[in-house]
Amino acid sequence: MSDDSPKTHTIDADTRTAYVEAALKLHFQTLPEGAEARVQAQFARIAMLAVPVLAFPLNADDEPAPVFRA
Repeated sequence: MSDDSPKTHTIDADTRTAYVEAALKLHFQTLPEGAEARVQAQFARIAMLAVPVLAFPLNADDEPAPVFRA
């Protein structure tokens, strides 16, 4: 049985902030001053761009692109 209800793919700001902080701690021992703020801002921009893409309705049988054969 298929669930055709619209799905939202958003992450609240607190969750995103916690994710970025944890990821930075895993990958970097130290960061230049202001680097975390720039990464946080970039993740916020990425999240804004992703919302309409992830909200676009797709079915399991939708093709990613037409297939052209000679």
